Amino acid sequence: MSVSHRRAGIGLTAALATALTVTVAAPPTGPGPSASPSPATVDAVPVAAVAATTDPIRATARPVTAADVRYTWRSGCPVGPSRLRVVEMNFRGYDGTIRRGMLIVRWDKVGQTAAIFRAAYLAGFKIRRMDNPNRWYGNDEEMMKADNTSAFNCRRVTGNTSRMSPHSYGTAIDVNTMHNPYKAANGVWYPPNGLRWVNRNLRDPGMIWSWSTITKQVISRGGLWGGYWTYKDYQHFELG
Repeated sequence: MSVSHRRAGIGLTAALATALTVTVAAPPTGPGPSASPSPATVDAVPVAAVAATTDPIRATARPVTAADVRYTWRSGCPVGPSRLRVVEMNFRGYDGTIRRGMLIVRWDKVGQTAAIFRAAYLAGFKIRRMDNPNRWYGNDEEMMKADNTSAFNCRRVTGNTSRMSPHSYGTAIDVNTMHNPYKAANGVWYPPNGLRWVNRNLRDPGMIWSWSTITKQVISRGGLWGGYWTYKDYQHFELG
């Protein structure tokens, strides 16, 4: 999400093939069941731990179902569901436990998304949670309070509703939102429970800096990090 910069079924890129194995499920024959998610605070919804494997990331990708984007896509959004993919992968939790999460990105960003998070994982980077924004009904402010890492969400920019967020295109990812707050054009920092981490001299797990592996991985692929902007958006990455 950013103030000043908040900005299809084809095989996976060759770059991904060299980084890890990602399998793509066949397109669904119809919309799957759509269970109603429940809103959550930071610690209200535990994430089930998964066993480590030889491939620590175990990334997979598949087309989205209607249920996957129930609260994050609507008619008129700049990218259609057919161009979106669900990337599921392991990550290190704040407690060091290996957990399973998911991001929804545009089809042509699957390879670099998996490669970026693989590198971050191998570097020991920790993530609190990586849940579908449906859990918060697509409400960005509530999702930030929960410290969720997410990508696609067709919406206006938080704190600047005159502009569409780049998350609407499936090309932006917010990471550890509470520990990497965002300053909107109205001067307000989001989320309110992340004000402690406006102080970037802290060295808490999950914080992102210019020298972080995840930042270097995004920049090396032609992407952007909001921490370089005038209105700081430490959680925000835009894929190249």
